[in-house]
Amino acid sequence: MKLSRRGGIMEQKTKRGARQMMQQTIKTMKERIQTRGLYQIVKEVSSFHRIQASGGFRAAANWCCDWLNRQGVQAQVLHYPAPAGGYAGSYRLFQEWNCTAGWCRLAGPEGFVLADYSVEPISLIQKSCACDWRDKTLDLVEMTEGCHEEAYEGWDLEGKVLFTHQHINKFSWAIQKRGALGIVSDYLNETPHVRIPEELLDALNYTSFWWEHTPGERQAFGFVVSPRTSLRLQKLCRERRQAFEKGECESPYLALNAYVEATLENGTSEVVEAVLPGESEESVLVCAHLCHPCASANDNASGVAGAMTLIAAIHAAVEEGQLPPLKKTIRMILVPEFTGTYNYLNDGRDTSLYTAGINLDMIGAKQEDTTGPITVTCLPFAMPSFEGDLATLLLQELKQETNSREDLLLQNVRTDAVPFGLGSDHFILSDPQVGIPSIMLGQWPDKYYHTSADTIERLDMNVLKFSTLLAAVYVYTLCDLHKRDARLILNHQCTRLMARMETITRRAMLAHSDPRELAAQLGALKEFYTEAARRLCEQAGLDPSKPLARLNALLPGRVQWAEEGPVYRRLFGDPLESLEKRMLDEPDKLALVREYDRRYEAEPDKAMQEALCGYYIDGTRSCGRVADQVIAELGGGNREMLLEYQRLLEVCGLLEMVQ
Repeated sequence: MKLSRRGGIMEQKTKRGARQMMQQTIKTMKERIQTRGLYQIVKEVSSFHRIQASGGFRAAANWCCDWLNRQGVQAQVLHYPAPAGGYAGSYRLFQEWNCTAGWCRLAGPEGFVLADYSVEPISLIQKSCACDWRDKTLDLVEMTEGCHEEAYEGWDLEGKVLFTHQHINKFSWAIQKRGALGIVSDYLNETPHVRIPEELLDALNYTSFWWEHTPGERQAFGFVVSPRTSLRLQKLCRERRQAFEKGECESPYLALNAYVEATLENGTSEVVEAVLPGESEESVLVCAHLCHPCASANDNASGVAGAMTLIAAIHAAVEEGQLPPLKKTIRMILVPEFTGTYNYLNDGRDTSLYTAGINLDMIGAKQEDTTGPITVTCLPFAMPSFEGDLATLLLQELKQETNSREDLLLQNVRTDAVPFGLGSDHFILSDPQVGIPSIMLGQWPDKYYHTSADTIERLDMNVLKFSTLLAAVYVYTLCDLHKRDARLILNHQCTRLMARMETITRRAMLAHSDPRELAAQLGALKEFYTEAARRLCEQAGLDPSKPLARLNALLPGRVQWAEEGPVYRRLFGDPLESLEKRMLDEPDKLALVREYDRRYEAEPDKAMQEALCGYYIDGTRSCGRVADQVIAELGGGNREMLLEYQRLLEVCGLLEMVQ
């Protein structure tokens, strides 16, 4: 008993010392990261129109690279091909687009300007093709019968511009099959309980064509109008139709003039890479996407500012002796979302040297109205590791000290930890085949996401500093991981495990779930935390027996996964961002993919189920077990769909049978 007690006292002292070291790192980074500096970076970055594979993105990349080099950080701009229909790993690439002018004006005595790229770049549908209808008018046809082609049988759309109220992708048939030339869209992506068009009457939705670059594809131009302008335009369209029915005019359609000066051609796509060398070539990766229209302040000039600031702050603190030298290297990339990460991982580099990562995406909005907390998005169960637990530990540690007014403001930042989700570059990095366990630091919901209202005035620099501070301490700790840090994280893992056990059990009880489903969910959770603890102990040089015994005491037993059906091995090395796009060059297989998508289009969390399914396929698990583990991780799913999805991947040549 005395030995046990003495061991407990020593362990407490070790944890106390570890916490003191962590707090010292926090204090150092807090002094280095200043809100004024963050504001200046956001201001500069948000001034660029940063469409992927464009001159505007390239200009923003060059500015970021120059800024980093001025801070003494090694930085360069990497250039990758942007060809029609090429691939980076499993990701289909697209051409470079550049625009210098674009406008649309309603003709006639009731005429007014609907959109002007020079005033508001987001008012042009991005990647619009060139057109010149300055001297001739086009008919504007309001699509009043929804978005399905069969509803417009008999409508003459050839050479017309469509006034649409749903997402433009739903009208691709009108361009490809019926000869429509362009679109005027009032679509605003609604988020349940967060935003509706009536609340953002003057906002413009970020809208883009995503051309497939297939033979015979027709390209179009288009413009975006606000909900307020849409109401005015709908009224005019309705009055014109009524006047036509009364014989008071010759056409039921309004007329407009349009002009777009743009090019779409093979070019380049850029990635900014910055490096802080450590004693080892093993690297921690910091990622933030630099793309999106001007201004896109929270999404994602905030993440770019956080990434640039943290790497400069760590560099300065190490150079001046405030922090010990880096054991691991830090690499930071500013990317066009998805595109840049796929390019970076497939340019021949040794990705096995990347041991962990963090993705910064929307990290600085004012926490008012329906805008949500700063969130740590944790790892998928198929990529078990401890980085999520380190981040959630830091959510607490950053709020421990109150020595100034700023400390109080940082403490007031709302935060949360959420299960793994898609939607940004961490989903690529955390694929087990890629093998870079990466959390995301983000903010959701965001009322002004992907609209012209996402401006710097919507940001709170204290929220952005909190996020940047957390990311900086997270990255530095991973680069200089000590046994004392590992013990703190292991202790926190137990707390996290118990909290997640309680949540899973409570939800199962309220839903009257089958006990076997609950057992599978808890078993999947235990497997994740067991492997995460083992990985942490291995990296820190600790004996894993005691931490594993403690986890087993909290959640005894283990799940026995039933093996059913064939075992598949993946033939693709990174996650499938879009199976449909991957099959565009193989029409027979593409038809099968589209039929599958139509059959399951109403399935909740379809994309998430498919992504996790791809993660679990590893050459050892049967297809039935893969489906069961996806359902256990999500707490629900469609087993039949998951089995069919694996068969579809095999037919598409993306899986091969092991046994």
